[in-house]
Amino acid sequence: MVWDFFICVFLSIFNISNKNNMSKVYQPIVIEETDNLIEGLQESKFFEDYQIDDLTFVREHLLEIMTNKFINGELDNDFDELFTEDEFSKILQELVAGSLLYELKKRGLVDSYEDENTEETFFLTEKGRNHIK
Repeated sequence: MVWDFFICVFLSIFNISNKNNMSKVYQPIVIEETDNLIEGLQESKFFEDYQIDDLTFVREHLLEIMTNKFINGELDNDFDELFTEDEFSKILQELVAGSLLYELKKRGLVDSYEDENTEETFFLTEKGRNHIK
């Protein structure tokens, strides 16, 4: 009877902590390649040039891209280049635009929701509309 109580308490604590920490788990090679890319962009002053201070969106977006590369077997050492020039240009554009939207969302000027196709759709909040005026 006492053990049942302790097991219930443990499971409820475990369940609460898991709900609070439901982040994705990435493969070590995905994390390593993402960190290498971010470091290279920092060294090239990319983030400074575009005034990107918060790298939260950058990291999340690059982790997803690297995960897709991993799934497709493109993170092997056999590949000379991880991205084509066009691919990399597109990624950089996505990082700038996404970071800007992330910052605006963090400041409460825009918000978003997922539509029926699970695409994120952004809109101005009341605070954002007032800010524009």
